[in-house]
Amino acid sequence: MTSLIRSPASRFVLPVLVAVMLMGLSPVAHAAGGERDAEVLARAKFAEGNLAYDLAKFQKALDAYSEAYRLVPLPGFLFNIAQCHRQLGRPERAGFFYRRYLSLSKEEPANAGMVRELIAEMDTQVRKEQERRLTREQTARDRARAEALRAQTEAIVARQVRSKDGKKGVPSAALPTQASAEVKGEPLTKKWWVWAGAGAVALVAGGVIYAATAPQPRATTLGTIR
Repeated sequence: MTSLIRSPASRFVLPVLVAVMLMGLSPVAHAAGGERDAEVLARAKFAEGNLAYDLAKFQKALDAYSEAYRLVPLPGFLFNIAQCHRQLGRPERAGFFYRRYLSLSKEEPANAGMVRELIAEMDTQVRKEQERRLTREQTARDRARAEALRAQTEAIVARQVRSKDGKKGVPSAALPTQASAEVKGEPLTKKWWVWAGAGAVALVAGGVIYAATAPQPRATTLGTIR
């Protein structure tokens, strides 16, 4: 029996001859009752996985292929398992099983070149996902720093306003020495020292905020697949 395990790209079509490999088990294995039962169960799980895969039920197919491999550890099952992980959007796991498929095959499979292409594709997806994750984390840290600096700036301006109005805050000696009689009774928006102080603080804080939120270079290293 031959099963076609298909990838989303039409150029990746592979006949996986697991059923033929099952038929080719040694006569000794056929003679042993326990091993014979395992082969029969593996055939059934293989067929179940093929049907689930054709119906795009990739998690169910993965479970069936994994159980078939547990019963009869043929390398061809590992390719099917890798295909399921790829369809489920798990490139790191898919790459792991593609590599195991190549390394455990007694001879280099006929589809080895295609499998290496798939491994490269999975590695690229893993690297991009790591870069996206690092970017999200850096953005979150930058926003938190910017919010903290903004709150600090607003607190400084508020203390200056309260101090000039005679409330508890910065000592009056630290404020501009303009005679209070000249500004007393004027609206807060017309007090030049409020806007001068706020502007100076905003300029300093703005520079710090920009430094904290400036784009950071993204990491490009790819972690090992375990």
